[in-house]
Amino acid sequence: MSSMTIVEEANRDALTRLAGFYLFLDTRLWMEEGNIHREDGPAIVFPDGALRWFVRGREVTREVNTFFYENKWPIKTGLDSTEKLALFQARFIN
Repeated sequence: MSSMTIVEEANRDALTRLAGFYLFLDTRLWMEEGNIHREDGPAIVFPDGALRWFVRGREVTREVNTFFYENKWPIKTGLDSTEKLALFQARFIN
């Protein structure tokens, strides 16, 4: 189960190194076993609403955007149903 961390001044440098790109304060980040990871939504949510999707430390944002486009789902609604979540997990997690 991944846990959410909020980027603060004290942890920003370490989390930025882990992500591989700059993280702004108040960015929400989900991690599991030391990797950026989330199975039910984007693993990084920036304060301005930008999303980055990671699975087991690997960024899959481009693939997820393509997945939403192919299914004609608005990215803004995310994985808002059990069907969407199941399809997402089958494609990216399992």
